[in-house]
Amino acid sequence: MLSVLIGSIIVLILVMNLYNSSKILTQIQSKDEVISESSFAILRIEQELRQCGYKNMLLASDKNSDPGVVINENSIFFNLDLDNIPNETFPEGDGNYERVGYYVSNGFLMRYVNGNTEPMNPPDVYVSALGALRGRIEEGNFIEDASGDIVRISIDISSPEKTHIEKYIKLRNI
Repeated sequence: MLSVLIGSIIVLILVMNLYNSSKILTQIQSKDEVISESSFAILRIEQELRQCGYKNMLLASDKNSDPGVVINENSIFFNLDLDNIPNETFPEGDGNYERVGYYVSNGFLMRYVNGNTEPMNPPDVYVSALGALRGRIEEGNFIEDASGDIVRISIDISSPEKTHIEKYIKLRNI
């Protein structure tokens, strides 16, 4: 009788440990998915900022200015030649630019192209902030500077787990 009781307790402890370890594994997988989704979004922003070219990265004073980049709270907008990526022969593309932007709305990181929007993150990931600053690197530190050749992009995620991802993007000098 005592051996059955001890055996039952051991089985119960094993089941509880398996349950707790599966919860921890689920949390780890959830965080990995959040980081993966955020990294993809930052990678896409980085690719498009590099393609848009230095000339188009001039900061605009208001969000309706064209051409130029507009950095507001939780958003960044710029001009991008989506059909003809700038190259050595045509450093400015073909000049038929489309307005591209990224901004946060109701927990979604949205990608904007000429009035059309699409979410960049799944519904179970809540994006709370997108930060974009123009600057330069001086003695290993980022210094905010409207004429700098570096853009710092950061994404804050509130749910399912607090996460902050940051990337420094060097602009092309064309």
